[in-house]
Amino acid sequence: MTMPEDSVPLRDTPPTPEPGPQQPPKPSPKPRRSAGELLRAAAPAVLLVIGLALTVLGFVQFTETYQQTRAYLATPVCAADAKPGADCVTLESGRVTKKQEEAGSDSTDYLLTVAREKAPSDRYGVGRAFYDDVDTGTYVELKILHGKVFELSYQGHSSRPPNTPYLAVVEFSVLIAFGMIMMVLALSVDDVEFMLPLALGYVLGTAIATGIGSLTLIALQWPLAVTLAIAVVLWLIVAAVSRATFEGL
Repeated sequence: MTMPEDSVPLRDTPPTPEPGPQQPPKPSPKPRRSAGELLRAAAPAVLLVIGLALTVLGFVQFTETYQQTRAYLATPVCAADAKPGADCVTLESGRVTKKQEEAGSDSTDYLLTVAREKAPSDRYGVGRAFYDDVDTGTYVELKILHGKVFELSYQGHSSRPPNTPYLAVVEFSVLIAFGMIMMVLALSVDDVEFMLPLALGYVLGTAIATGIGSLTLIALQWPLAVTLAIAVVLWLIVAAVSRATFEGL
């Protein structure tokens, strides 16, 4: 059988290969951060740690200072044969040489000038009842620890002269203020460098407020647990207000 001249024999056509799974594009390498960028990224964590450490150290110093002002309450009275400088309370009599009233804007201060046996005379503030019951020439009893008069007493009246270590108050107030502001910056501010000048000014105000509050708590002479609890609550309030202030800027 002959085939037509224009006919072409069919050939087996190979099947078209199916496309394989597409390979995901290779990720481009991440650009390396410079040293400055790494430092800026780590700044909040560093500030937070340093701020916490300064705050804890400040509260420890506050506690020690407060306990020193109350040390005479737990210190025994010196024995008759106690050596000079012993860690005990000395009882001493002092003679009132002058009475003086100083009127202030809100109240009147009642002052007694007392001549001591082994130290120069000094003025001490007392209450109105104490002041009225003594006359010039009256002998009052003094409780002395490490050379400082911690209490005057006379026939049921007592007065505790302030023996505040102001230098220690300044030190722990600055530590607490710096620590708090550093923690606030770490938690609230993105651009720490931009906010530093404002933060330094805020530290000064916070340190002054902390010092005033500390002096008040030391003067009240409440139990340590109560005093420390109040101090922590006040710190939390100031920290919350400070954080809200910085976040609003």
